[in-house]
Amino acid sequence: EEAWQYAVYRARGRMRSFLLALFCLLSPAAALRAPARAPGALSLASAPPAAVRATASPSMALPSFADAKGLTEEELLQEISNAKKELFMMRKNVKTRQQVKPHLFTHTKHRVSQLQMLLAQRQAA
Repeated sequence: EEAWQYAVYRARGRMRSFLLALFCLLSPAAALRAPARAPGALSLASAPPAAVRATASPSMALPSFADAKGLTEEELLQEISNAKKELFMMRKNVKTRQQVKPHLFTHTKHRVSQLQMLLAQRQAA
């Protein structure tokens, strides 16, 4: 029985390592913030990075297109990056059986598509 419990403990550690590596791929700046660990070492920290926690959660209504029209291209790119990080964190929360509000997936995907469309329109003009 102890061997089984150890196997489960190791599998959870590998999942955390995988999620951290995936997040670092999404955000190269996160690689600088990520703590250096030995390949087999486990971390018990499960809190999301500060950059993701700092993002405002969307309201109940779908995001308004008018909100994004006043943003510059750099701000649009930053908003797209933040929304994609938020989607990643929501997917991670689903996989780790943490609380998730399913409607936020739709809202965040809608917001990403709005921002990408606005960015493409500006680059075409």
